[in-house]
Amino acid sequence: MVGFFRSGNLATRVFDRQFLSPRPGATVNTVRQFYENLVPSYTIYDVECPDYSFRKFTDDGKYLVAFSRNHQDLIVYRPIWLTFSCHEECDSHDLPDQARRFDSFFKQLYSISLASSNEYICKDFFLYMEGHKYGLFATSTAQSNDSSATEGAIHGVPSIEKITFYLVRLEDGAILDEKAFCNDFINLAHSIGAYLYEDLVCIVSLRYQTIHVLQIRDSGNLVEVRRIGAFCQEDDELYLHSHGQAAQGSSFLPGIKQRLLSFIFRKTWNEEPDQTLRVQHLKKKFYFHFQDYVDLIIWKVQFLDRHHLFIKFGSVDGGVSRSTEQNLAFFAVYNMETTEIVSLYQNSSEELYSLFEHFYDHFHANPQNSSHGNFISSHSNSVHALDQLRTIKNKASSSPQFVKKMMASLPYTCQSQSPSPYFDLTLFRYDEKLISAIDRHRNCTEHPIKFISVRQPNVVKFKIKPGSDSGASDSRAKRISSFLFHPFFPLALSIQQTYMQPTVVNVHFRR
Repeated sequence: MVGFFRSGNLATRVFDRQFLSPRPGATVNTVRQFYENLVPSYTIYDVECPDYSFRKFTDDGKYLVAFSRNHQDLIVYRPIWLTFSCHEECDSHDLPDQARRFDSFFKQLYSISLASSNEYICKDFFLYMEGHKYGLFATSTAQSNDSSATEGAIHGVPSIEKITFYLVRLEDGAILDEKAFCNDFINLAHSIGAYLYEDLVCIVSLRYQTIHVLQIRDSGNLVEVRRIGAFCQEDDELYLHSHGQAAQGSSFLPGIKQRLLSFIFRKTWNEEPDQTLRVQHLKKKFYFHFQDYVDLIIWKVQFLDRHHLFIKFGSVDGGVSRSTEQNLAFFAVYNMETTEIVSLYQNSSEELYSLFEHFYDHFHANPQNSSHGNFISSHSNSVHALDQLRTIKNKASSSPQFVKKMMASLPYTCQSQSPSPYFDLTLFRYDEKLISAIDRHRNCTEHPIKFISVRQPNVVKFKIKPGSDSGASDSRAKRISSFLFHPFFPLALSIQQTYMQPTVVNVHFRR
């Protein structure tokens, strides 16, 4: 009976759904199995569309966010479905000419100017709040590597004259509030420098080593509720002033660094129970590396819940470079209420890797009201993803290097994975070197990307091919592609960009 229900015939599945009830808690998973039949099976190549940079869909499927090529304007679309009528059977007809137009699939809601003349929208930065009422966008001026040293600034970290975060109501494009950071550096690429959890946003100032915690109020205001860095408690600065120590403030370690050193000291102290050997153990494990600990800076931060932050510490060089796998790093769980470091791990820690492998979903809390975002495949909720991870682990030549490579993805980057069911590893297999749920540009391939049924390993359910239909292109030119999948419709965009050539946008949908 189960095999009958898993028939490849869509009509049969719909009919049999009336007779079979899913197990408690498995309703959504059962419904998602219908996507084996509802696939984007038809492609319109090189559609006529505005020359915009398309960013992503919100996971409620209502909005497609794009930016103008001059990085000045925000454009928001609403997905619609291609409709047309025929005198005879429509299946036997070619699609009308209007099908090649972008506005046959997407309706523009508004276009607003966010950036001024010397500022540019960061096209990789966009976060949306639970309920999808508000979106958070960022603009910045050009980066300067020759920034003058100022009090409190970390040497070696570049400076940006102005970075501005805008809170925009997605429904109508109204700009409700903004928050500016001057002569600072925040990593805006792929939203790395900010993390959104419920109504809280944490923004990491790399230059001044400060974690700014903002709250998005129902009224549409951005309110700074906490600042963690030089001071941890709200009255730390007042305490220093009242005791006449403010003038000597530059000689003090930042509050968050003091918490880190205290935790390492106590941990090292408790590792050696013998009183006579404890001093030697401290010299070897703590004091010998003391300056290395002092030189650590905050790289990246995420929320674990409303009270705990997951903070990554490392060297200055690693904080501003793209690759951090080989750099020494530490991960700390920080309680904002008690201002204590709860636990600390090195990036080669097998204990942290075990938590990463078995409880990965706890590192990225999806919105509770998202029926799509809660079903993103990972190695802690999918045996197929776990098998892939363990296969990679078994092939690794060095276990510590493998652990470091896996830990490089932590802390989790906010809203960086597509909830599309076509990336569900219980339904489809695909080459993750060419395409995956993770929001990243990838090198183009000459051949279509195949999505193969997990239930029927020899059956290709559909293919996605970026670029032109003919496939004719200059093989010497570097081509990159990106993919935007609707969270629940059988609809996707493939976008191919080639240096000094027009962008090619293809629409993949179920006809």
